[in-house]
Amino acid sequence: MKSGWAVFFVVGFGLAVLVPETRAGTAEGPAAALTGIDKLYLHRNAAGNLDASVRELESLLDARPEDPAVLWRLGRSLVRVGERFEDKKSRLACLTRAQGFLEKAVALDGSDPEAHYWLGVSVGRQGELRGIFKSLKLVKVMKKEMEAVLAIDPNHGGAHHVLGEMYKQMPGFVGGSRKKSLQELELAFERAPNYTASYAILAESYRDAGAKDKAKAVLNRLFEVKTPEDPAEFEDNLKEARELLKLLAR
Repeated sequence: MKSGWAVFFVVGFGLAVLVPETRAGTAEGPAAALTGIDKLYLHRNAAGNLDASVRELESLLDARPEDPAVLWRLGRSLVRVGERFEDKKSRLACLTRAQGFLEKAVALDGSDPEAHYWLGVSVGRQGELRGIFKSLKLVKVMKKEMEAVLAIDPNHGGAHHVLGEMYKQMPGFVGGSRKKSLQELELAFERAPNYTASYAILAESYRDAGAKDKAKAVLNRLFEVKTPEDPAEFEDNLKEARELLKLLAR
């Protein structure tokens, strides 16, 4: 698993995905434009798709600067772009830009769980770079946003996953808890079985608690998933599961 107190994945299938032109003002209209952009994002592992999603969203934003659906999607793509940078300064700059769009999206429409979720992710990723002891205020913001997500959608696998990671990685004297971590990761697994990023970390938690059989059962369930919530992550999730199963077999 990747280290840190908020973990998100980037790689996946090597599929080339063709999507129609989605720029604002084309015949497809606003809803179809966002559908095309979502396809680009969900298959961002194919070369050029992530950058294309940013370009399309920036174009839409020129025409619709107060549209929260465009704003949070642009923030989401920029979080992923930021993950690609090797140097800390460039990564932080991209994540900070993403945070700005996401804060605006939340201000315009506080009822959208995805706007809250990606705002929390953008803040959490900045906290990873700065170090937890320099980022306790960011931890509070991330926790607040994930709780906002779950108040709207209790079955949001990503929010449960993030909270599970946070409780697991934080020291106990600042709120960390293995018990709370396991509870959140189990909720991610139970309530959002197609959110496949949660499987490996839950299996690791079971393994660390001495429950190898539970860990194996979780990992084997991953291979039954037919419609992963995020296709770009799925192959990496499967690879990680296979590696963990080999370790558990020893």
